[in-house]
Amino acid sequence: MSKVICSCYGVTKKQIKKSVKEGARSFKEVKGDTKVTKACGKCKKKVKKYTKKLLKKTAE
Repeated sequence: MSKVICSCYGVTKKQIKKSVKEGARSFKEVKGDTKVTKACGKCKKKVKKYTKKLLKKTAE
């Protein structure tokens, strides 16, 4: 089971990883795909950091 990173929408790290794998190339695109950070915004910092890490990995 993947860790929930956005409790408002129940978005998991696995869903964010899938979004990047399927072509999202920015935090904004991940946000559009998953609805992450669109409610309270408490997870924004964590999600941006995780997305940046994933994008860096795919660029290598």
